Amino acid sequence: MIERIFFIILIFIIFAAGISLMIHLYNRKVAEEKIDQYIADYGIPKKEIKSVHFPMFNSPFAPIGFSKTVFVKNEKNKQNYYIFHYDPSSKKIIFTAVVEGNEVGIHDKLIKKLKYQPSEKVLHE
Repeated sequence: MIERIFFIILIFIIFAAGISLMIHLYNRKVAEEKIDQYIADYGIPKKEIKSVHFPMFNSPFAPIGFSKTVFVKNEKNKQNYYIFHYDPSSKKIIFTAVVEGNEVGIHDKLIKKLKYQPSEKVLHE
């Protein structure tokens, strides 16, 4: 009898984990589509993107949501990169960038040092 209860609990845990993983993957896909659209609206051409970091799971200490880090080709300062974070509660993209080692927001004056500047569409969202 105990083995049967243990087996039922194990099946339930596996089922719950599978459902949770499927939900996470769906939410990640939605976030990636929204982030990619925002990157296009921002004005970074796909052919100019050197590399992207879009982790499957965020750190437990990171804000809730999904972040995509974008490195572009021929950036003057190799320490500069773009960060796009999708917040699922507000369904909005939050843009930050690392410029010369400093994480800054979209309206910071250091943004002018990046190769690609935010478009008017992004600035007024």
